[in-house]
Amino acid sequence: MSKRKLAALVALGVIAVAIVVGVFLFKPEASSKEVVLKVVTRLSPEEQKAIKEAFLNSSVARKYNIKDIVFTKVDYSLWPQLATSGKVDLFLIGEKIVYDRLCKEGVLAPFSMKELVNIVNELDPKFVGRDKNGDICWVAIGQAVYGYIVNKKFLSQYSLPEPQKWGSLLDPAYLRPLQQNAYTVSFPRPTKSGTARTTMHGILQIYGWDDGWRLLTVIGMESAIVDSSEKARDQAAEGIVGIAPAYIGYGIEAEKLGKGAVFEIPHGEGIAYISPAAIAKKAPHPREAQAFILWLLSPEGQETVARLFYYLPVRNVVKIPWVQEVYEKMKGNIFNYNRTLAEKVDLAATTYFEAAIADSDANALLKEIGVKAATLLSEGKLTQQEWMKIVQKLAPLTIKDPWTGKKTQFTLEYAMKINDKLRDNAARDKLYNAIKQAAIETYKEVLKELQSKG
Repeated sequence: MSKRKLAALVALGVIAVAIVVGVFLFKPEASSKEVVLKVVTRLSPEEQKAIKEAFLNSSVARKYNIKDIVFTKVDYSLWPQLATSGKVDLFLIGEKIVYDRLCKEGVLAPFSMKELVNIVNELDPKFVGRDKNGDICWVAIGQAVYGYIVNKKFLSQYSLPEPQKWGSLLDPAYLRPLQQNAYTVSFPRPTKSGTARTTMHGILQIYGWDDGWRLLTVIGMESAIVDSSEKARDQAAEGIVGIAPAYIGYGIEAEKLGKGAVFEIPHGEGIAYISPAAIAKKAPHPREAQAFILWLLSPEGQETVARLFYYLPVRNVVKIPWVQEVYEKMKGNIFNYNRTLAEKVDLAATTYFEAAIADSDANALLKEIGVKAATLLSEGKLTQQEWMKIVQKLAPLTIKDPWTGKKTQFTLEYAMKINDKLRDNAARDKLYNAIKQAAIETYKEVLKELQSKG
């Protein structure tokens, strides 16, 4: 080969290497590729669509080349494994205690985007979750309040009084719709609904552990047990039921339907709450996920979540006319909800509710008790005082401890003791079965006692 040809080949090789190196060094960053964010959320389908449209039309979405957001609504129990699956970018909306648990378990990625970190560090500390190293693992993007939807047309139809608080539902008058195969309340399963979960914990704290479970058991007796907050909202909005737990956004949606529903904060029992966002530990697009949270905390994002969900802003960046009205409604009606206590008993309490109240077999017996009590009351064979004595027998249950085999009452102390064990699904199943068995035995005895009265 001639020296001239060799020189030409070397030159071509140098050029080729330069091109390859240039492509490698100057290739567009990941953000130049179109990104689809995968978001696990507790938002309803219509809320998902609304927030998606608002964000994709933003300058932030364009800057980071985010072309779409795919939302998935799944049970909280699946969140830890999704966080490390590499298939999910972030979590949006849901109970703070769930985010605290994820943070503690180390399955959330710390925030690293400088602009986002600077904004979060300026927020009230109650709006920020930090891991053991002090890094940010979640941030609240809005705050709101839980109360209930009351359908006044339904209450009028059955001549029922308007409840002033959750404890009003102990009045046996609310059992009357059961005689016509109707339900006063629509109550979601706490494992499926953050609203129901928080309401359950709130009732246990407001009324005390023992009386709280008695009230929840009666509410379960009066309720259609449903699988989502949306279903409960829709049933109350349509007048299929008279009462449903709800956050303010769902309450206002129900009012807009114009079929007799109004949103109320039960007297002294409203629960203020925050809605967080967090990055999955193995997020495929952590930078873009943080950009989405950055937008949620921007003036545009804060106004959007306020407009769409009736959230109160966590940043003082936007003037919203109705915010002052909401604050006025909340004054004097907010209970000092203890989220730390709720977290300490969350798994135990939700398991008890699912087994003793929401389980189809147990709930069917509760309905039989309700129908029989309503009939006896209408016939003058049962007094309200006797009814309250019956309620005392319904909860909390004495169960056979699945680990020791000993009989034990389901006390607050017991719930705290076993709570961490229940992170294991097999342990939860054992407890569920023990509670269900005790519930069925107890409810059958109570039903037999009522039947003996006529």
